[in-house]
Amino acid sequence: MTSVISAGVRERINDALHQAVRALGVEGDIPDLELGRAKVPEHGDYASSAGLKLARVLRSRPDEIAVRLAEKVVVPEGAATAAAEKGYVNFRLTDDWLRQLVTRIAPGYGGRDIGRGERLQVEFGSVNPTGPLHIGHGRGVTLGDSLCRLLEFTGHSVQREYYVNSDNTQTRRFGASVYARLHGKEPPEGGYTGDYVVELADMARHDLPGIDTVPEEEAEPKLRMYAIEKMVERIRATVARLSVRYDEWYYENKLWETGLPQRAIERLRESGHIKERDGALWFGEPNDEEEDRVVIRANGQPTYFASDLGYLLSRFEQRDFNRVIEVWASDHHGYVPRMKSAAAALGFDPQKLVIILHQMVNLKEGKMSKRAGRFVTLDELVDRVGSDAVRYFYLLRSPDTTIEFDLELAVTQGSENPVYYAQYAHARLSNVEVAAAERHPRLPETADVTLLGHQWELDVARQLAFWPDIVEDATAVLEPHRIPYYVHDLATAVHRFYHAGNAQREHRVVVDDPELARARLELCRAARHTLKTALELMGVSAPERM
Repeated sequence: MTSVISAGVRERINDALHQAVRALGVEGDIPDLELGRAKVPEHGDYASSAGLKLARVLRSRPDEIAVRLAEKVVVPEGAATAAAEKGYVNFRLTDDWLRQLVTRIAPGYGGRDIGRGERLQVEFGSVNPTGPLHIGHGRGVTLGDSLCRLLEFTGHSVQREYYVNSDNTQTRRFGASVYARLHGKEPPEGGYTGDYVVELADMARHDLPGIDTVPEEEAEPKLRMYAIEKMVERIRATVARLSVRYDEWYYENKLWETGLPQRAIERLRESGHIKERDGALWFGEPNDEEEDRVVIRANGQPTYFASDLGYLLSRFEQRDFNRVIEVWASDHHGYVPRMKSAAAALGFDPQKLVIILHQMVNLKEGKMSKRAGRFVTLDELVDRVGSDAVRYFYLLRSPDTTIEFDLELAVTQGSENPVYYAQYAHARLSNVEVAAAERHPRLPETADVTLLGHQWELDVARQLAFWPDIVEDATAVLEPHRIPYYVHDLATAVHRFYHAGNAQREHRVVVDDPELARARLELCRAARHTLKTALELMGVSAPERM
């Protein structure tokens, strides 16, 4: 999707403010003028502490500087007026500009080519394929997918990847657990005891004839890969229910088959980052053993970290991604500095490896464990509340906060349910367009938006003006949870606009006056396009009827 509007109004105000600063005689670098949304609506829509920021440069009082700036600022198209207050310059969007904005909004409004085709990879949801996805995994899957949608919307070339662990301690225990169940035994200590392991053993008996007669050391690798493939099939089906797709399911064993971990280890050995000690290979800074981590164990068995070294080469060197974004559960936080250090030691810019951590998801059912088989699966959650509610609730909180998933709220059909609240706003906008077509078969082709004068009408337009800023900021800091916050604000403005017509008939969208009806329909159309775009970035549907 592309936008017919190249820049948000904040950017235009910022440019005008900088031109005014130059007009006051400021040369060289201009400090950050901190232009942002006004915290107090009475002060306007945007505010800048320009007077305070320039006091030392201009050697004047902040309030005097703010007054001079407000007099000099000229925002293109008369989009905003400026006023000074206590060293701040406040900007208020003008009614006329808001009305004209409504006429220029089309599907894809808010999208901009911020990425300029940057090739990046987002690797997310990559849990060990040793059991079904549970509700905790769903948060990373949803977060990663919405992040991809946002990055694609802003002009990035995104590759979505699921890294399939297939040759590590946990997957070997998984294979051993299937082998034990195949022979009617309990899984080994630390193995997996869920009913699905018994099911996998029965399937393997049928699909791999004679596997139960093969010695364990020969059978386990075959059973492991068989079970992993079956779990990947299930994971693929589960995420598809949430409208999540992957471009690549990258298997860990592929790294070792192509020699990438071996190549990475040799490179690090040459630079002094790989050391031999106690029969094992360790990674760390040369001449410093304090933070060393094992890469190859004394028994010759590689660690997770060995594969990750090869995976870095695969992405930054072999596949040449400009940036790699990882979405991990918060229990991996200790692994972040290690991966950053490894990237730097291999010659890559560690800033290009971006790791987003998310906290856990709680239900009243209690703790979850894949090994013990006690967990609420993601499929069960989708069955209970639906895909839209799952995605919306997962995105409704910042990744660094724990989610307490409220099942009752998620299925409530009322304004207290944020999903219902947002979708009902979109359905209302769609319904009035249908009603208008029935009442006015031939409405004016062009809307006279000067007829939009009520505060509740202009408040909808004002929220629409903020949308490009939300997209830009969410992209810059990789925080798609900003979108549901915005959706709630826009939906609130839409509901107020709609309820004004319930209170007094003359304020309804579809009135006898065709010119006025057409103007209000133009506002509905613009709001509907924007709301649908925002919901789509969240992976949430925008129903036309509810």
